[in-house]
Amino acid sequence: MSNQKIQFLEPTPDLEKYRDVWVFIEQVNGEIVKYSYEGIAAARKIADKVSMKVGAIVIGYKIDEGELRELIYRGADYVIYSDHELLKDYNPLSYTPVLVEIVNKYKPWAFIFMADELGRDLAPRVAYRLRTGLATDNIDFEVEDFFHGLLKEKFSNILAQVRPDFATRIAKIYTPRHRPQIASLRPGYFKPLKEDKSRSGEIIKYEPKIPSYHSKIKVLSLEKVVDKGEKLSEADFIISLGLGILRDAEGNPGRPLEVVELANKIIDLVERKLGVKAALGASRALIHADVSELRDIITPDLQIGQTGRTVSPKVYVAVGISGAIQHKVGMMRSNNIVAINIDEKAPIFEIANYGIIEDLYTALPKLYDILKRKLEGEE
Repeated sequence: MSNQKIQFLEPTPDLEKYRDVWVFIEQVNGEIVKYSYEGIAAARKIADKVSMKVGAIVIGYKIDEGELRELIYRGADYVIYSDHELLKDYNPLSYTPVLVEIVNKYKPWAFIFMADELGRDLAPRVAYRLRTGLATDNIDFEVEDFFHGLLKEKFSNILAQVRPDFATRIAKIYTPRHRPQIASLRPGYFKPLKEDKSRSGEIIKYEPKIPSYHSKIKVLSLEKVVDKGEKLSEADFIISLGLGILRDAEGNPGRPLEVVELANKIIDLVERKLGVKAALGASRALIHADVSELRDIITPDLQIGQTGRTVSPKVYVAVGISGAIQHKVGMMRSNNIVAINIDEKAPIFEIANYGIIEDLYTALPKLYDILKRKLEGEE
């Protein structure tokens, strides 16, 4: 066994000078990406526990001041905005150095990015430049004391970054010796704070220095991609289908297309009669089964779970979904969970508010008939 001493990265100098919890606010064509408000809600939770302020950091070009003021109404205490024509569209070679400049000037205690395509690209670049840590795809945040076993040192009031492990556990990540503590947050785990126009705060304009090497990457055009699962993020009623729709209770081949059609009829009924936003989702297992008759219907953008979307509707109906941890982390914040499964030991029942242990080919038509009679006044 080697006696070589473990080498640790030198801690950030002047740790005590770092204050406030920041969130990076994304924009597209001058319009704030709405789930950035979720990041403000997360930052607000942390900041209130450590008696700090929340800063919203925006990079863009000619963003309307009303959009920036809205960030304060949604929970930020101040906004730092860097405005430049070369920052209109995302370019990592310009965004990264500008963010690093701002961090070095104002010294935030923690910095949150959203765990989407942009955040997953930008956050590690910023963390590397700042020689600090990064915990990705978090689902929650806490403030805790932390004992570093190797250093035999206790750190007080450290950000605990909570994320799902790749197995069946929830992990906590700490960055005790470096600042800022950088983390990315999965969209869907925090509800945006309600707009409060009585809130006031400062909008600080930061003049950026754009390095000449930014031109190595050029944005030629932006094109909106059709997203069949776009409704899932705002839906209050979701029916999600799993691998169980491929077999009935006797193990015979199922009629998955009929299940999809029936689920969509229930969704349509709820939207028409209750005025509730409703949507169809699916488990990773069903999508990767690549069923030929569902190929253009159950697509990857409908996936809910650790590697898909995170949702938090008022009602979540899991049809034929076993409930592995990878799926649970994407829907466990639903207010009411209804599970339909023939296996009474399926993990989904551990978190379900209502369980229906029955063949889905029998239970789902019953559910539709009951809703139809109730909502259309046929009883």
